[in-house]
Amino acid sequence: MPKQSKFWKYFFIFLGSLLAIFIIIFLGFFVYYSVQLKYGNNSTIQKITQKYEANFSTAVDKNAPQNVTDYSKLIQKFNPTIGDKSAKVTIIAFIDFECPYCQESYPIFAHVLEKYKPVIQVVFKNLPLTDLHPDAIAAALASTCANEQNKFWEFYDQAFTNKKLDSDSLYNYATNIGLEMTKFDTCYKSQKYETNIEQDLTDAVNIGLRGTPTYLVNGEVVEGSISAEDWDKLIIKNLNK
Repeated sequence: MPKQSKFWKYFFIFLGSLLAIFIIIFLGFFVYYSVQLKYGNNSTIQKITQKYEANFSTAVDKNAPQNVTDYSKLIQKFNPTIGDKSAKVTIIAFIDFECPYCQESYPIFAHVLEKYKPVIQVVFKNLPLTDLHPDAIAAALASTCANEQNKFWEFYDQAFTNKKLDSDSLYNYATNIGLEMTKFDTCYKSQKYETNIEQDLTDAVNIGLRGTPTYLVNGEVVEGSISAEDWDKLIIKNLNK
């Protein structure tokens, strides 16, 4: 065999070996982080969300995640909901309490909730991106404790209206909406529902979400802050199907 042919043969074998090693390493990391998202503790959540921060970005110059056909599987029993569960339009909202785009979207989305409440169901899912938003996980945990007392949406309004997420503010919101404070304090300090947040993160990773806010409107992925007019078009389109 000519020397040149041998060179190319060994060269392609070398490249193939490198590619195989890369794929094995990638799959190993993917399995590890998937398991940790499901079973890890609060410190693990922070490490994982930091690892995935590049995917959970607000950039719009990447290929968007695919629409989710069987979106009902993303609705967990613990997820706060508002509206009619038998409604023709279901909106699943992945939200970070500290995200400026979520805060920008809040008044428009609140208007959508009020306007279409009789014909939509809204499902809330926590997606705290702790590397960008260090107070997001605390707000998420506090929201789960408000949900325990059936006052999630009141807490949600307080957090997005006031936009302060330090510990004192979170406790003030709990007081303002009339939570039983001893119960809230125990729940919050014990991080009682951190596994719920982990599950929301897992759901986000599994469908390839890359930023907040992200909405699934009957499974159609809608990223970022959108106008009231665009919400009208989306909802009416789905109502007319």
